[in-house]
Amino acid sequence: MLGVLTAVADFSVRLYPPTWRWVAALLVIVSRASLAVLLVVVVLANDPPIGLFALIQLLILFSAAPAGAALLIRRSREARLELYDADLVVRRNNLLMEVPRGAIVRIVAWALPLPGAGLVLWLRSGRRLRDALEADDPAALLDALAGGGDRRPAPTLHPTVAYAHAAASRAAWRWYHYLWKFVLFALAPTAVLFNAHQHIAYGGTLGEYYLLGPAAYLQTFALYWLAVAVHLVLFAGLWRVVAETSAWLATWAAPSRAARVRRIAELGCAVLYYAGVPALLALRFLI
Repeated sequence: MLGVLTAVADFSVRLYPPTWRWVAALLVIVSRASLAVLLVVVVLANDPPIGLFALIQLLILFSAAPAGAALLIRRSREARLELYDADLVVRRNNLLMEVPRGAIVRIVAWALPLPGAGLVLWLRSGRRLRDALEADDPAALLDALAGGGDRRPAPTLHPTVAYAHAAASRAAWRWYHYLWKFVLFALAPTAVLFNAHQHIAYGGTLGEYYLLGPAAYLQTFALYWLAVAVHLVLFAGLWRVVAETSAWLATWAAPSRAARVRRIAELGCAVLYYAGVPALLALRFLI
């Protein structure tokens, strides 16, 4: 019957049994928190300091690898949720799940938006749907579910839903945003640090070039550039953890102001990053 009906709404979701949800959530926590932890370790480790390639290995092991694993889990749980006048239908690989919309009596938002924001459906029988639904913007899904009848979804102003809705309303980052933030922006502090190194070690801006040749000169510059880019990733990761945690807690205090809180968090991250890096660089030469 559903094959000849037209869905009134269609959403991309991720379908999680409880175990898989918490595995993915733990991986996300580790990948994000490790950036802040590694930055603290780098600052405190002076005798001996952490070398560049050791730092890259730690970054891959504790941040990139867990983030990649979480991404694979989330992609493996992708599904399509279709809303019809009378039914909710979830399709994933060989799974087809149909739930009468009238049987859904309560929808509970996840308290923690990990690995993303999600919802649990409770049925008239008193049982919950075994698999929870994660959506990039659960507010849109709740609005669609609320349409018509005596259905009673959770209010869209639930703090976690409001937090996710505010985040989803922001334009998604593309690859060129990351290219600018961590590669091109890194050129400015790299130039300052590299020039200082050349004067200290070789007596002038082109000292290594004249003494050891262009290959050695460019290799040293590349290593400085890579080191700065890696440290910028850690620095940005620290402020992202602070901003997201603060935004989530503030949204719990005032769900109706989630969009404003999100704007403040994003502005704070930008200011602390783009103004903080030059300030820290200046402080290094002043102390």
